[in-house]
Amino acid sequence: MTTAADLLAEARGLLPELASLRRDLHRHPELGGQERRTAALIAERLQRLGLEVRTGVAGTGVVGLLHARAGGPAIALRADIDALPVEESNEVPYRSAVPGVSHACGHDGHTVIQLGAAELLCRHAAELSGSVLFLFQPSEDTLPGGALAMIRDGALRAPSLHGVAPRGILSLHLNPGFPQGTVAVKEGWATASSLGFRMRIIGRGGHVAEPSEVVNPLLLAARLIEEAEALRREMAREAEPLILAFASVHGGTAANVIPETVELSGSLRAPTPELLADALERFQELARAVSEPAGARFELELEEGYPPVFNDPGLTARLREAAAAVVGADRVAALQRVLATGDDVAYFHQRVPGVYWQLGTGDPERGFGHPLHSPRFDFDEELLALGAAIQARAAWELMPV
Repeated sequence: MTTAADLLAEARGLLPELASLRRDLHRHPELGGQERRTAALIAERLQRLGLEVRTGVAGTGVVGLLHARAGGPAIALRADIDALPVEESNEVPYRSAVPGVSHACGHDGHTVIQLGAAELLCRHAAELSGSVLFLFQPSEDTLPGGALAMIRDGALRAPSLHGVAPRGILSLHLNPGFPQGTVAVKEGWATASSLGFRMRIIGRGGHVAEPSEVVNPLLLAARLIEEAEALRREMAREAEPLILAFASVHGGTAANVIPETVELSGSLRAPTPELLADALERFQELARAVSEPAGARFELELEEGYPPVFNDPGLTARLREAAAAVVGADRVAALQRVLATGDDVAYFHQRVPGVYWQLGTGDPERGFGHPLHSPRFDFDEELLALGAAIQARAAWELMPV
């Protein structure tokens, strides 16, 4: 019987090919909904493995099916494939060749890890007790995301499986917040609820030489930003992160003109829907308290983000066991704190029990300490083999006996 050590050895044997594939994807990043080259590369590789392949799922998604044994799929693996509108700063041979676009969130790594897991599982198909569904999802980083669209397009119910859904779904995210090669996962609620917001503060514009005749929305915006941070600190709880962050401020066109309006945008995130609603109410009260006494007003537009990811406790425990068999129990952490990030894999978890886990990439001394979405994010490609072995082993272990 194939052991976890065997899978890791085989994955490391695949590493040169996986690294080459990752560098190809990294050089040619594609934004959400535009992943045509990426999808074609994925489909071609799955077809070479002999999988049943469906393309054009939700536009640019790809689904591969490994028929290991009759009776329907046992486990699904999911990877996101899109890039971000971020100009890469890394001076590496595989630097993005697309201006203003890069894989600053590691989705090139997710894609290749899943392709590596597919090859490992195909090699040992005769030992598997069920089939495996491989989901390559577009548009994770572009609201409303690609997960719901894939679900609506039947990604979880391949026709040849007679409508039988997977019994579980696994996905991973590279994460520089954890040491390289470690595995971190939280059972239960694992990521935050989130809202995007766009606010307009409307004052009274005029000449900079006549401050008494204007209501300067720039000053009010500055005050709001400062007091919102104080509100965030007040409401934050131990092990329950609260994010109230401004990401852009736009106002004014000339150095001698006070603008009428300032526009701000940002994100509000909380570990539970209840805390999110409470924080939103307090934020609106704060905006009113800042603007109205000064003779200004505000308008607030909300964009609902992804729901929180719920990790099935039983599957999470088995994922930890599978990961420990590959990397050692001392390299597997049971998280107690909800991650402040969001992921639309939450929609898959609403339909199929799932586990969303983190593979650590952090190694600042070697330059792998930059955060996700940074123009300098990168990771050690040795993790491609490690991630593939863990995903393959976990899929194997989560199948019914």
